[in-house]
Amino acid sequence: MYHTWMRFFTPSPLHHRLGLVCLGVGLQHGALPTVGPRTLDHHVAVIVNSGTGWFAGPDGRRTPVTGPTLIWLTPGTPHHYGADPGTGWDESFVDFTGPATTTYTELGCIEPDRPLVPLSDTAAPRAAVGRIVRA
Repeated sequence: MYHTWMRFFTPSPLHHRLGLVCLGVGLQHGALPTVGPRTLDHHVAVIVNSGTGWFAGPDGRRTPVTGPTLIWLTPGTPHHYGADPGTGWDESFVDFTGPATTTYTELGCIEPDRPLVPLSDTAAPRAAVGRIVRA
């Protein structure tokens, strides 16, 4: 069993001119359905707050995921992932796009070659997602 809350947006062209727009936000926990395999045309930051599961990138090899971990999903990159069906995980996610993502990537804030980033704490990312949820 799992619980999910999601909200998706269609930003106007005026919003896109800002350089970075939110396309969606969600909070989920439990034995979530497997995602993919798929390829997106935008970025997603998936924050696994707790729990375990797996992630597979373009090579198809499954890598274990243990929260807290950030999963970067980048445009044009095939991926597939899922929570452990027995125990599940707790996740937050934000879908986003815009030309500013190129600059954030060049600055090293978004790491396409490092899709799994272990975290020591998820308080700050959870707070940021919480602000988006309430917006």
